[in-house]
Amino acid sequence: MKEFWNLDKNLQLRLGIVFLGAFSYGTVFSSMTIYYNQHLGSAITGILLALSAVATFVAGILAGYFADRNGRKPVMVVGTAIQLLGSGLAIFSNLPSHVNAWTTFIAFLMISFGYNFVITAGNAMIIDASTAENRKVVFMLDYWAQNLSVILGAALGAWLFKPAFEALLGILLVTVLVSFFLTTFVMTETFKPSVSTDKPRENILQAYKTVIRDKTYMIFMAANIGTTFIIMQFDNFLPVHLSNSFQMVKILGFEIYGQRMLTIFLILACVMVVVLMTTMNKLTKDWSHQKGFVLGSLFMAAGMIFAFMTTTFTPIFIAGVIYTLGEIVYTPSVQTLGADLMNPEKIGSYNGIGAIRTPIASILAALLVSISPIIKASGVSLILAFVEILAIILASIAVSRHQKETLSVY
Repeated sequence: MKEFWNLDKNLQLRLGIVFLGAFSYGTVFSSMTIYYNQHLGSAITGILLALSAVATFVAGILAGYFADRNGRKPVMVVGTAIQLLGSGLAIFSNLPSHVNAWTTFIAFLMISFGYNFVITAGNAMIIDASTAENRKVVFMLDYWAQNLSVILGAALGAWLFKPAFEALLGILLVTVLVSFFLTTFVMTETFKPSVSTDKPRENILQAYKTVIRDKTYMIFMAANIGTTFIIMQFDNFLPVHLSNSFQMVKILGFEIYGQRMLTIFLILACVMVVVLMTTMNKLTKDWSHQKGFVLGSLFMAAGMIFAFMTTTFTPIFIAGVIYTLGEIVYTPSVQTLGADLMNPEKIGSYNGIGAIRTPIASILAALLVSISPIIKASGVSLILAFVEILAIILASIAVSRHQKETLSVY
C-alpha cells in the first residue's frame, strides 16, 4: 500500500470511489438478472439487459465530451447525484409491502448511467493527475481495488440477496452517499478547459470526429477490441463450454460440475489479482507498455484456448492460472499505453470513444457463441488465436506510428 499513500490526493479519492462502486456492483448488480427474471420473465429480462448496455454506452460518450468541456469534477458530481437518486428509487421500489420491478429497473438504469459518468470522467482524471512514471502503478491499483471489492461484494451479495435484499439496497445507498460526499466536498478539479474567444466550442459530434480521425489511436482501439473480445469469453463461450463438456468430479465429497467450475475459474482470477498484482508489477516494472500488452494478452489467449480444448478439472484450473497471470500483466499495460496515445486536450473524449470497446467485443463474442455448435471448441480456439495475432500486429503498428509522430514533433 506504500504506492497508494504516495499518490496525489485526487488519485487516492478516485481509487476509493472505484472500490465503493465495484463493491456495490458485486453486492447487488451481479444478481439483478436473477431479480428481473423472477419478477418479469426471461424474455423481458433480455430486453432490459440490452437497454442497460445501450444506456451505459451513451453515458460514456456524453461523460467524455462533458469532461473535456466542463472539467472532470462536475461530471463526476452529476454522476454520483444520479446514482444517489437511483439508489433512493430502488429502496422505495422494494419496500416490504410493495415491490415494483419496473421502477427498480429504472432505478438501476440511473445508477449504471451515473456510474459510467463517474468512471469515464474519473479515468480522464487518472491521466491528468498521474505522471508517465507512476501511471502504470495507478492503473494497477485501480484494477486491484476493483477485484478486491468484487470479491467482498460478491460474498456479501450471495449471502444476503435472497433473505435481505432490502439490506443490500441500504448498503448501496450508503456507498453512493460516501462517494457523493467525497466527490463533491473533498475532490478537486484536475483539468481546466481552455476557453478560446476566437472560435466556437466544438459540439459533441465535432469532438468525437476529431478523435476518430486520429488513425494511430483508432488502430490501437481495434487492437484493444480484439483483446477485449478474448476477455469477453468469460461471459460467452466459456460458460457454454463448461456447461456442455465439463466432466463432473467430486472433491472432498463436493460435486464440481460446469457452473461450479465457472465460479471457481472466476474466483481464482479475482483472488490471484488481489494477491499477485503488486508482485507482478514489480517483476515487470522495467517492461515497455507494448511488451506488457503483447505478453499479457498472449497468456490470456493461451489460457482461454487451453480451457476450451480441455474438459477436466485440473487442466482447466491450470488454464485459469495462465489466463489470470496474463490479465495481471495486460490490464495496467493496455490502460497506460492507451493513455500515452491520447491528445492531452481531449482525454475525456478519448475515454468516451473507448466506451465502444466493450459493446463491440460483446457482440462479436455473442456471435461466436451462435456459430460454436458448427465450428466446435477447436474452431473457437482458432478464431481466438487469429484475433490475438491480429491484435498484437495492430498494437505494434499503433506504437510505431506514435513513436514516429513524436519524433517528427521534435
